[in-house]
Amino acid sequence: MFAVPRLKSLLLGVAGLALLAGQASAQDLQKLTVVLGYIPDVESFGPVYAKEKGFFKDEGLDVTVVPAGVGVDQVQMVSSGAATIGIVGPELILAGESKGEKFKVFAGEFQRSPVAMTCSKASGVAKPSDLKGKTLGIKTTAAAYADLFLQKNGVAKSDVKTMAIGPNDISTIVAGRIDCMITTFAFNEPRLIEDAGVPVNVISLGDYGLNNQMNSYFVKADFYDKPGSKEILAKYLRAEVKAWQQFFKDPAGAAKFLVDGGYYDGLDLDQQVYQAQKQGAYMTSPLTKEKGLMWLDPAVWKETAQNANDAHLTDGVVDTSDILTTDILEMAKPPKL
Repeated sequence: MFAVPRLKSLLLGVAGLALLAGQASAQDLQKLTVVLGYIPDVESFGPVYAKEKGFFKDEGLDVTVVPAGVGVDQVQMVSSGAATIGIVGPELILAGESKGEKFKVFAGEFQRSPVAMTCSKASGVAKPSDLKGKTLGIKTTAAAYADLFLQKNGVAKSDVKTMAIGPNDISTIVAGRIDCMITTFAFNEPRLIEDAGVPVNVISLGDYGLNNQMNSYFVKADFYDKPGSKEILAKYLRAEVKAWQQFFKDPAGAAKFLVDGGYYDGLDLDQQVYQAQKQGAYMTSPLTKEKGLMWLDPAVWKETAQNANDAHLTDGVVDTSDILTTDILEMAKPPKL
């Protein structure tokens, strides 16, 4: 008559042990915080998808993903220890280095800068030299780089009419008040302008002397130098690369995943699909075909360091050879795309 209670007791004991084992397993996961380069859209697909699908957990990681946007300073968050990994434009990393911070950059999402100048087709501007006699709208946040872009391409500022425009203002180019605007994101404003009935030419700044590896992945140098950190970062990168492989298999599906998942209010499915279908070309290059996805390009970083100095974002030209490392990429072995 004691058989049932004994069996119940035994089952409860097994269940309790299983629960404790599960708790121990969760506690054994290495905690990391990554702050994105932007809001959770297709630009940030890799970290978001890797977390949602358990790729990080499969590598023994418990990753917290922090969205970026207005008021989020990735460099400050990594410097203060609020985030382990930051994803941001290289100029901001170099500016931090110039102020005495020490970072290690271990991967880069984009091989070619998606930052662009967008011009109406009717303007006839298809390259920088065509700007002479035209009207250029310059975003208030882009003044330094607009001047440098003109200088690098042999266009005197006096040969161009300029107009200050707001950071999200496409009305001036749609209305024909300006011929071109700088800067734009290659797969954002151009589509909005064309949706308003104005065909455009998109001129990548990276093709004309201002290339960078936008959305570079960095950590504090002292974290990188700790025993075991390289292995942790390799696990992180392996998991994220697995997500990016899915992106390249089905860009439209990647866009739908983010919109349907509600990771950020207001994402438009058509725009996200458009961006996803264009984005891959900026993430791949002869280098990624030779070495692997997200590979770092020392030549591009050297160019970026010079441009950051010329734009007065840094005090002197930062030596990027001490910042970049391909050790994590070599450990993670990303696919060649």
